Amino acid sequence: MAERIRAAGHEVHTPDMYSGVVFGRLDEGLAFASRIGHDAIEEVARRAARQHPHADTAMGFSLGAFPAQLLAQEWKRIHNLVLVAGGLPPRDLGGDWRFDVRLSVHVADPDDWIPTGSLETLLHHARGPHVHRYPGIGHMFVDPSSPDYDADSADLFEERLLAWLDEGDLTHSHP
Repeated sequence: MAERIRAAGHEVHTPDMYSGVVFGRLDEGLAFASRIGHDAIEEVARRAARQHPHADTAMGFSLGAFPAQLLAQEWKRIHNLVLVAGGLPPRDLGGDWRFDVRLSVHVADPDDWIPTGSLETLLHHARGPHVHRYPGIGHMFVDPSSPDYDADSADLFEERLLAWLDEGDLTHSHP
């Protein structure tokens, strides 16, 4: 995904949230994330943001949605946030939503991994969010290595994402 976004003309950084540790199964990755804790994941996200001082967009997939959202809430230079298969009430991340952040959300409909009401609370705080629901598919529908993968929905997601990013580039470069 990062390579395709780069090929479309966008700069992309992909921080390694787990310091090179790779998992063969999703449940192993989730167990590891649970062991290291949210504080460690948050620190990796903040470190990545410091390493890329000109980045103005954060994007997170599933478990990666919460650190991306955290950066959008904390860092004034983050003006765009893309959440795929995730999203939390702003207070769950210890802060308030910044109204100057453009928000694009892409979720399966329904998505059993997103607690009821979590996404709605976030959307209530965001100004003019772009929300895309993909009916009848699984949580990780954009990941070709997942059993949830749906090629048509993944293509539609990518098309919508690139259009939204291009729109943001135009808006940001011409205030």
